[in-house]
Amino acid sequence: MQFRVLGPLEVCDRSAVVDLGPPRTRVVCGLLLVRPGDLVAIERFVDELWPRQPPREARALVRGYVSRLRHALRTAPGGADRVVTRKPGYLLRVRDQELDLHRFEGLVTQARAARDLGDPRRAADLFRAAHDLWRGEPFADVPHTASIAATATWLTEQRLATREEWFDAALAAGQAEEVVTDLTELTSAHPLRERLAGQLMLALYRCGRQAEALEQYRRIYRVLGEEVGVEPGAELLRLHHRILDADPALHATAPVAAAARTPRQLPRDLPTLVGRDSELAELTARLDTGTPVVVLHGAPGVGKSALAIRAAHLSAFRFPDGQLHVNLRGATPAVSPLSSAEALHQLLRALGITEVPGDPDEAAALLRTVAAGRRSLVVLDNAATAAQVRLLLPGCTVLITSRTRLEALEGAIYLHVGPLSPTAATAMLDGLVSDGRPNAEPEAIRRLAELCGHLPLGLHVAAARLNARPSRRVLDLVERLADERDRLTELAAGDVAVRTSLAVSHTALNDSDNPTDRSAAWALCLFGLLPVTEVDLDLAAAVLDTTPPAADRIVERLLNAHLVEETAPHRFHMHDLTRLFANELGAALVPEERQRAALTRLLNHYLSTTGHANALVYPHRAHHPAPEVTTPPKPLTDSEQALRWLDEQRRNVIAVVRRSWDGPPEHARLGVALALALHWYLLSGGNDPRDTIAFQEEAVAAAERLGDRRSQAYAHGNLSGNLRHIGELDRACAHGAAELAICRELGDRFGEQRALGNLGHTHLLARRPDEAISCLERQLAIAREIDAPIGQAFALVNLGKAHHQLGRSEDAIGMIEVGLAWYEEIGDHYRQCDAHEVLARIHLDLGRYDRAVDLMTRTLDDVHRIGYRFGEIWALTVLAQAHRLSGNREKARHYAEKAIANSDDLRGTQARTEALAEYSLLTSGA
Repeated sequence: MQFRVLGPLEVCDRSAVVDLGPPRTRVVCGLLLVRPGDLVAIERFVDELWPRQPPREARALVRGYVSRLRHALRTAPGGADRVVTRKPGYLLRVRDQELDLHRFEGLVTQARAARDLGDPRRAADLFRAAHDLWRGEPFADVPHTASIAATATWLTEQRLATREEWFDAALAAGQAEEVVTDLTELTSAHPLRERLAGQLMLALYRCGRQAEALEQYRRIYRVLGEEVGVEPGAELLRLHHRILDADPALHATAPVAAAARTPRQLPRDLPTLVGRDSELAELTARLDTGTPVVVLHGAPGVGKSALAIRAAHLSAFRFPDGQLHVNLRGATPAVSPLSSAEALHQLLRALGITEVPGDPDEAAALLRTVAAGRRSLVVLDNAATAAQVRLLLPGCTVLITSRTRLEALEGAIYLHVGPLSPTAATAMLDGLVSDGRPNAEPEAIRRLAELCGHLPLGLHVAAARLNARPSRRVLDLVERLADERDRLTELAAGDVAVRTSLAVSHTALNDSDNPTDRSAAWALCLFGLLPVTEVDLDLAAAVLDTTPPAADRIVERLLNAHLVEETAPHRFHMHDLTRLFANELGAALVPEERQRAALTRLLNHYLSTTGHANALVYPHRAHHPAPEVTTPPKPLTDSEQALRWLDEQRRNVIAVVRRSWDGPPEHARLGVALALALHWYLLSGGNDPRDTIAFQEEAVAAAERLGDRRSQAYAHGNLSGNLRHIGELDRACAHGAAELAICRELGDRFGEQRALGNLGHTHLLARRPDEAISCLERQLAIAREIDAPIGQAFALVNLGKAHHQLGRSEDAIGMIEVGLAWYEEIGDHYRQCDAHEVLARIHLDLGRYDRAVDLMTRTLDDVHRIGYRFGEIWALTVLAQAHRLSGNREKARHYAEKAIANSDDLRGTQARTEALAEYSLLTSGA
């Protein structure tokens, strides 16, 4: 079976062309042939077929097109089982020499080898055979999706460039007569291409047509001036002068002696490179347009070298004067990087220079002289520093790979290489593990890719481990890697190990003469010990016991070495495998007392900043009195910025608190205080209530272990409030009673009235108004006695709710309005919203639907302004109820649907339960 893309798309058996069916089936076949043998995800097909707005059934349609293609191929001999289903998509099996593009590339490679060995006649014959495979424009009859269009453009350019190589070989072999007609046609089609014009001029001159050769120069001189506004280049100008002078050397057809020494040093292209289409497209575009210096930078093990080598091979035809490669050894364990002098010696020797100056500056000048005018590519792999490569830039195109960003290289373009996508990482494992295990254990393969951090180095090591043990299940290796303590040990095969690769970068910092580099190496150890996923500059400054500007300079060194990655301005995180490595380093190198001191500074930083945020977001809420800390808080200017900080740091703060509870008492006390400080934020919505309850239960237990009765009281009260939100009212009452008992034991009158209010509120939700009134009247009396305005307001609003439950609605409204006035005077916007919601519900019960709608419409604006999630859901639900009761079911349904949509992350709470109940009433027709 033959697959043809160098013209209209065709699949042929021995005797006929296979009917591939309608256009979209041909597109699917084309996409599979763009990278034959590589896995193409269903999402990729969807994006290519419907780039703007895919239909709802897009995935099903793709499966249908694949099924038609599979059926079409099965009709031909050898076509069965060509299309393979493998999560998350499909691949097309194409054997060696079955694809015309592969045969073309093979013939071109042979032709270049013959040319470099000084046999231009054989080279010309091979180039001609390669171009005989072309039948027209690539993928000519396939609708052009993004990938097919890009591939077709690249193939068209490669076809033209290799035809130019063919003409060079033919002219060197004395075949001017044979190519002059082709050159004339091609020059007409590409009038701006100077290389073609020069080849045609030389061919005409060698055919005795000197006047026509000179006319060709006048033509391109005129066209370039009119179309582009430039003159022909120096090479074409020299040829013009030589033709004018009838230079006899122009008739020489033997290849230049140096041609046999043209360096072709690129390492073997790795067939396992996958998932780098966008990076490869940008990189080859940079190389093809002659960007002088391109730097590929990224973390250890991310696959920079493989990407650079693939791009260099793809663009090699643009650099006929040679492709040089030097491993600068900046990533080789236990080996010093090459000096600039050593690298210059390698490059000059490769270019045929036997006497290399000992002085690096002289050698660099000689390199520039030798490279001048050459179309060469230099690949500098694994550069350590910018200083190492600065003398190695001769003026031709240079491609550099490095673990650091190599800043301050003049004229350089920097391209970052990150980990593979999950789909690409899985596809890489599928290709590396050559037996049937990837198909048999697709979920284990996906998890294995995840545990390797989607890093190509880790994936190669894992695949080597699997290939060494064919009887081992993928799941067996997954289970071994799941234990973080052993993961880096398991990710080693032979002399290749993730840990060793990361150690090179840390050692470079630690052994540096720059004190900031050494501080960065120490910072990596400390950051690895932290139970946080992301670090900002203020946190870094606290942990490192320095100022934010100094921390910024230290973090900049880690960013430059790609040991951390920036996620947002002044915020960064570590890749999972880097974090494990840093944790190992920290545990081994940081003394225990310095570990404790760093965690103390971190807890103090979080405690002071959380207190500052609370003062901005919840200024009128009662907060547990926190211990005195000297660490200054992160500067926060308003409630919006404070709430954003709480949102960003929530997971980190909770993780740090939990770490503190496993440590010494001084850490545990700070952790309990920090847990209590988070109460109002966690209660206000946007957090899974069951996670919050589990966290508060741990806070109660930690306070009990410390024997801290005051903290126990607050922790019981906080837990009671969270339990109310999910309707576990009996447990809420029990914890509320525990809070009340401890406050009375301590003689804490403020805490006592707070506990009475909490209990009263719980009784209200349980529809026990008499018990609620008993608690709330006692709260009101104590609040008046100690002059606690918030307690008085809370008691009055909830007493109003209790009297409404007993049928005394007008009395209830009066009490609530007095409490609301207190809240307005204090400026407690959250509880104003709560009071408005209570009033609106009473108006609903009294049939005053318009007043309820008016109250809740205004309240909805308020809850959005202050970010009060539960208040938003209650307001939307009351609006839905009001419109349903007033007969406007369309509006009611709108608000109910909005309440459900906006509470998707509040599952299990009373607010969402009520919204679902209202929606059920509307949809059932009640």
